[in-house]
Amino acid sequence: MERIKIGDTNIEASRIALGTWAMGGFMWQNEPDEKEAIRTVHEAFDQGINMIDTAPDYGLAKSETFIGKALQESDVKREDIVLACKPGIDWTNQGDVYRDMRPERVEEEVDNTLKRLKTDYIDLYQVHWRDKEVPMAEMAGMMKQLYDKGKIRAIGVTNFTPREMDEFREESPLHVTQNQFNMFQRGQRDCFAYGERHQMTGLAWAPMAHGMLTGKMDKSTTFAEEDIRHSHPMYSEEQFTRHMDALEDLKAFAMERNKSMPQLAIRWVLSQPGLGIALWGARKPEQLKDVEGTSNWILDETELKEIDDILKRHIDDLESNYLEHYAPPHRSEL
Repeated sequence: MERIKIGDTNIEASRIALGTWAMGGFMWQNEPDEKEAIRTVHEAFDQGINMIDTAPDYGLAKSETFIGKALQESDVKREDIVLACKPGIDWTNQGDVYRDMRPERVEEEVDNTLKRLKTDYIDLYQVHWRDKEVPMAEMAGMMKQLYDKGKIRAIGVTNFTPREMDEFREESPLHVTQNQFNMFQRGQRDCFAYGERHQMTGLAWAPMAHGMLTGKMDKSTTFAEEDIRHSHPMYSEEQFTRHMDALEDLKAFAMERNKSMPQLAIRWVLSQPGLGIALWGARKPEQLKDVEGTSNWILDETELKEIDDILKRHIDDLESNYLEHYAPPHRSEL
């Protein structure tokens, strides 16, 4: 497994990290399963993954709780694991989620996260979404306080623009920018370019487009109403058909190289400028079977162009991100 240093810290993370959003069930078409979740974390370790990315609102605390139990039952030493978590989303009001980066809320949240994960520090703490009702200086100042106290070892932001990161960095160090990025959704490329200029590590969420790039879907695939993909613009009938047509050509491209679609999707992300780490979302151990074989090979310039040509034949807009589909409301919008 390839490794990378996070920002200018001495934290060494695997370039593939375990993503745990779907593990908790909330907003996905599945029931949370504690035993499967624990097995998935252990399988990640067996595959050479040492970084786990989670958040309190994933499964309304279930994902963090499952990870904490998995760590307790693992032989892997805590110092060899990189835990990446995210403050800033309040989910405690009967499942309603909204942005809340008020310092008093973050102080409470970090302590609850530490208890659920059964640890006394977090390796990477990332502001989940910009809370425009909290001044940036106050938000960044709170994160720096946690960093100075040793509760967290590195600071990141997710879904921030370069301008917002500039403002944040006036008050606090910043080691990671996490943004959505995959073959089909490239609208946040400028965030990784910004990170590269400022010695930050770029971390991609949804590198498999919420399952679309796993190769397991076809044009007949549907989603329950509670699944976040049910109302996603990219999964609308017309868009979905185009993406599935592109996927068939991508599958052929991968097969010619004896690779699977997940391996190709992740390798493509890791081949992009400014991208250091990609999240591999999983809630079952078997969903990690293709991790082996993803590292230590490259897509050369000719192959990257061939992939772009495939995509452009089928899809009109590769610079989309649809962030408004994911973005939780601000407190004043409730």
